[in-house]
Amino acid sequence: MSDLSGDCPVCVIGNARSASDNPITHTYSHFFITFIADPDTGEILDMEASFTLSLTNRFLRDLFLGRSLAAVDEGLLEAVRTRYLGSSQKAIAVAYKDAVKKFVAAFM
Repeated sequence: MSDLSGDCPVCVIGNARSASDNPITHTYSHFFITFIADPDTGEILDMEASFTLSLTNRFLRDLFLGRSLAAVDEGLLEAVRTRYLGSSQKAIAVAYKDAVKKFVAAFM
């Protein structure tokens, strides 16, 4: 467990693989989401993912902001399943769960 306080946000990166025919794979080889979070609460303060279009990042950012890395948020995953209808849907869920796992290991 870390001794960092909420005065100092932390950066947590979740990784996943995307489909081989996905433009993300051609550009970055892997899919990742970078989260800036409050270490005390897990609240997601900012995020960006390895999407090729900024509009996609803005859409996902709106879904993730204010959510938490302290535990897997099933409501968030359902929002991704029902509102993000792109080929990276599964990779988003996997990268988010990976980030939650890393956050919990470091701060919970």
